[in-house]
Amino acid sequence: MARPHVIPFTLVSLASLAACDRSESTSAAPSASATATAPAAPAPIGAAAVAPAGSCPAGKWEYDYADLFLETLARNSSGARVVSERGKYICTISGNERGSYVCETSEGGVENVFEAPTAGMALKITVKMNGRSSAEFEPAGPGRWKTTRADMSGLRVETKATLAGRDMPVPATNAFSGMDRPGTIFEYRCEGDVLKLKPIVDGMATDFITMKRVP
Repeated sequence: MARPHVIPFTLVSLASLAACDRSESTSAAPSASATATAPAAPAPIGAAAVAPAGSCPAGKWEYDYADLFLETLARNSSGARVVSERGKYICTISGNERGSYVCETSEGGVENVFEAPTAGMALKITVKMNGRSSAEFEPAGPGRWKTTRADMSGLRVETKATLAGRDMPVPATNAFSGMDRPGTIFEYRCEGDVLKLKPIVDGMATDFITMKRVP
């Protein structure tokens, strides 16, 4: 469920495309896309009662994947921008210290298109998300929970990139490394109607993803 931040994952790979050898960008590259299983979103547990609207992290939250992706992309490409956005990714968390959550895209899925000028050429990136994921968690210390069950099989993430109009191969990396395994620790912070969530993954630098409460 996280900005599944985790996302940025594929981003790191795409950022490296911007620094790609010119010869690579001019040679005919076969159409390529990377499809990764997405972040685990929790499925409601029968015993987990829905908490009051003011509680946290229990509640309904919107994860703006485009905002995070653009933020990461901008670090490597000045002038990066969002070309278009479609759809929403909503996570519903039942329970605070112990419970479950379900994250799913709105009907039709989510599609975000980004552009990042590089070496005088336009690098265009299209990210699509569709489906849902779920997980259950238990306490792991103050401000932390541990995933006890994760199912990301129903959520698909597809990334495509073109440079100067030519299809660019995108490394088929797991966009949500570590999030699809029970035992992953998440750190969370509640700031009013904002939930910040970060997976703690060995050997991987992660940032907090920001989610906003929705009715």
